[in-house]
Amino acid sequence: MALQDATQRYKNFQNQFPNLEQLIPQYHVATYLGISATQLSRLRNKLAKES
Repeated sequence: MALQDATQRYKNFQNQFPNLEQLIPQYHVATYLGISATQLSRLRNKLAKES
């Protein structure tokens, strides 16, 4: 997991735990992914715009 970029780690997290993101705080998800909560927010916004 550490060799993947943040986007790929986030996508893998979503695939492995599809509903968990709605149940726990964003900063816990960010910590699990090894990024800051701010980075996670920016990543989520970027992916939302691409969809």
